[in-house]
Amino acid sequence: MSNIYLFDVDGTLTDAKCKIEATFADEFLSWMHDKEVYIVSGGSFERIIDQLGLDIMNKVAGVFACMGNIFYNRIEHINPPKYDEWEIVYENKFKAPRGLYKDLIRLVDDSEFYNKTGKHYEERVGMVNFSIVGRNAGTVERNQYSNYDAEFNERARIVEILKDKYPKLDFVVGGAVSIDIFNKGSDKSQIVNKYFKEAIRTNQVIFVGDRVDFPGNDYALAEKLNRRKNGKVFKVDTWQDTQKLLKTEPFA
Repeated sequence: MSNIYLFDVDGTLTDAKCKIEATFADEFLSWMHDKEVYIVSGGSFERIIDQLGLDIMNKVAGVFACMGNIFYNRIEHINPPKYDEWEIVYENKFKAPRGLYKDLIRLVDDSEFYNKTGKHYEERVGMVNFSIVGRNAGTVERNQYSNYDAEFNERARIVEILKDKYPKLDFVVGGAVSIDIFNKGSDKSQIVNKYFKEAIRTNQVIFVGDRVDFPGNDYALAEKLNRRKNGKVFKVDTWQDTQKLLKTEPFA
């Protein structure tokens, strides 16, 4: 039985929205040799490339971006000129129901967080990413909101409010400051049936993520794998935890 490894990005391989630390990048690249590795992130494909760099990206077998709503498969061309290409294997669509964006802005206005920066939602493939602090926030503002949310649990409360109003959608806490919004079933767990349905019967599929507890955006995938005989889940809080994990079984 072989191992297939799945990694989240923010809080798992990098700090949220940051590039991978240089020393860890070298260690991870060396660890990846002769292993089947996939990235499973809520972020866009372009952002994942920016965070992990081309050296790592050119060694992964595939990338499930935007909560698994789009899958990029890497094709290696052996004949000169040698180059790597990515093909889209599948792509989900998302259409926001009437009133959703107005409700999101209303939630921003109602929030007592003191430092909102604007651009509070972003449409991605198969989903929308929403944050109270806004996408214009820098590291300082993001840390301020992360601390605020840790104290007041605002994102979890917003998730419950939106779930009640939009029963056909799902809402999960993602990254350090945001909420991911998508059609029910279009979370990270979809990758098991869409891509690993056969592989998990004869291989161990191992997932590493930081948001594996409810209502985190890794929760659905973690739950699905935990119900499978050959599924295994490891929870981390930081990329430093992942760095240590790679020196233990079943990674070493």
